[in-house]
Amino acid sequence: MNIVVPQKSIPLREQVQVLVVGGGPAGVGAAVAAARMGMKTMLLEKRGFLGGNVTACYVETCNYFMKGTSFKPQGIAQEVEEGYDREYPSDDLRPNAAHRFHSEYLKVYLDDFLRREGVDVKLHAFVNDVVIRDGSIRAVVIQTKQGPQAVEAGLVIDCTGDGDVAFAAGVPFEQGRDTDHKCQPGTVSVRLAGADVGRLLEDGDGLSEISRRFHREYREGVTGLPCFRQDLPLGRLTKAGIVSYVNYACSYGIDPTDVDDLTRGEQECRHFILDIYRYMKANYPGLVNTEIASMSPEIGFRDSRRIRGLYRLTIEDMEVQKHFEDCIAVYPRFYDMLTPDPMLLKAGDGSVAGRGYEGHIYEPITDSRCFEIPYRCLVPVKTDNLLVAGRCISAGHVAESGVRAISLCTMTGQAAGIAAALSIRERRVPAEVPVAELRARLRQGGFNLPGEEKGGQL
Repeated sequence: MNIVVPQKSIPLREQVQVLVVGGGPAGVGAAVAAARMGMKTMLLEKRGFLGGNVTACYVETCNYFMKGTSFKPQGIAQEVEEGYDREYPSDDLRPNAAHRFHSEYLKVYLDDFLRREGVDVKLHAFVNDVVIRDGSIRAVVIQTKQGPQAVEAGLVIDCTGDGDVAFAAGVPFEQGRDTDHKCQPGTVSVRLAGADVGRLLEDGDGLSEISRRFHREYREGVTGLPCFRQDLPLGRLTKAGIVSYVNYACSYGIDPTDVDDLTRGEQECRHFILDIYRYMKANYPGLVNTEIASMSPEIGFRDSRRIRGLYRLTIEDMEVQKHFEDCIAVYPRFYDMLTPDPMLLKAGDGSVAGRGYEGHIYEPITDSRCFEIPYRCLVPVKTDNLLVAGRCISAGHVAESGVRAISLCTMTGQAAGIAAALSIRERRVPAEVPVAELRARLRQGGFNLPGEEKGGQL
């Protein structure tokens, strides 16, 4: 049964050239890149802060898999990491630790960063509808305390992670695995206070040893915990006895776009947090006197909608290191997928060959292999003035487990921001932007791209 909503007039709040929806890593990259191209740029974020999963879900160890390799973030992603480190030096006491953000400081850093770049940021601006005219998005509709309001834009970039704008515009999409559409589980992280710093550091990195021990205990079947999670990633350890995150509580069988599933996931994960908290206090010296400082503001997801674009990146493309003439990003071969099937948690060997049907996938960087992302993956098959960046670009389910890397989301956002500006400047639809100039500007912005420029547009 449907309810008919009466037609009503919505106030037009503002008009901009480039409108970015979603203030996570992709949105930051897109908004800054467009603003640097001289575009009047606005960024809309549904939460009260920027940073996406890094700040909302305590995913502070974003690029850990690059540690000890020759790879590093590129472009605006590198700027953010290095600029943040200058302003907020690390308080992490763990020896030989990978780079980790302090999620609370990062909120402030990103506020200042976008302000300096001239991006107009609107927080508490949840977008759930668009106004379509002649195949283009004339305006997006945000829900505010003063009722719905509209923002008109020449070009819109969807960086919501879930493809919310593209979905509202009627762009076709995929979600989850091909056969059953199951997604990876959702996670709520927890922050602990009161850790015994001296004890945890007396023989090296005690938190790493706890993670290794838990993994062994789970696989031996001795934990007795109801949550299907065999890993226990742990965050920063500070002088104040803070363990900045325990990334553990997972809820399976969740549709990240369904309100009932989201409710179940949030509530289920909070109980799993109490379980792991009590287990850690009872079993790991150094954590005996801890207490829960906070749970992450919302459940975080690793995948959901993936829009249908002019090209769909596949695992085959990534494995053969396929070259694309419209390549806009190169990234090291890396896959990380929690199995959608909790009963297969111990199955498989973590190889990408299982394609998400034989347990988890985890393939760290072991050599110099890379994969390329073509610009066409950012261009939806429908809607003339829309681009997409971040984890919801056009890709297969297994391919998305590499595409979703946070620094790569910033990179695809940066490419989308430049492409949006070129589209407006040249008065061309996104599919017709001069790719040679797009790639040249990405190189100027710090990207390492292969090949020589041979043409103008797709």
